[in-house]
Amino acid sequence: MSTNNLSQKLYSAFNELIIILAAALLIAIIFNSIRSSYIPLFGFSSAALIKEQQAKIPIITLSEAYDLYLKNKIIFIDARDPFSFEEGHITGAINIYPDEASLQASSLKVKAKQGFIFVTYCDGHQCPLSKETAHALILRGISTVKVFVNGWSVWLTAGYPISKGKK
Repeated sequence: MSTNNLSQKLYSAFNELIIILAAALLIAIIFNSIRSSYIPLFGFSSAALIKEQQAKIPIITLSEAYDLYLKNKIIFIDARDPFSFEEGHITGAINIYPDEASLQASSLKVKAKQGFIFVTYCDGHQCPLSKETAHALILRGISTVKVFVNGWSVWLTAGYPISKGKK
């Protein structure tokens, strides 16, 4: 095969590849634009996506949380670090940091099937741990999750039952 013939075949193959890639890109853009939950092509940020998903997690008030607590229909999840948990937490709460949600998911799914609602909390209005833990649980198939914003301080101020130690 001559060098000229080989270069023509490579040039032809390269052109076909470009046409196929352009067609695939065009089809992908069209399908993305007609999807109900399309992915933005410009200005995409994984942090913004996580923030948007976390914004969809329901919030629970103190009165709602306490009512469910009295009815034994709630499992509080303290998303703070283990040291803060041991210093004090809502009585009956379990300590699950966002990165540990996958380790607890199977046992929590059993509780979810029993009708329990999971309420994540941390301390402070700006604390992201409760939302991060709630989001991690939802990603693992636990849908009955709510966030108790500034939960530890609000619960403590209300004078509701607290415990110290690992349990």
